[in-house]
Amino acid sequence: MVYTAEPVTAEVMAQWGSISAVVPRDELRATAMGIAAKIASKSRTVIRAAKESLNGIDPVDVSRSYRYEQGFTFELNLTGVSDEARDAFVEKRDADFGDS
Repeated sequence: MVYTAEPVTAEVMAQWGSISAVVPRDELRATAMGIAAKIASKSRTVIRAAKESLNGIDPVDVSRSYRYEQGFTFELNLTGVSDEARDAFVEKRDADFGDS
């Protein structure tokens, strides 16, 4: 798509994982709210770090962006958030991050 400048349909973009879903217009709000609810159920600490990480890696080369992202992973590991996520997964329960 980038190199050929060929248009790509929303369905193809969904298959590639670039968009979450292709829905009729009348289902758009409910679908978006469902995705928002999933995001809101996650740790605020992790979501904020993920957003900052994504914003920071765009303008730099791959090597530097990888190191930048890994800094967030390291810092998040120190918070214990990953321990709770892992334990909740193993115990088949919803994670309680305490910051949501």
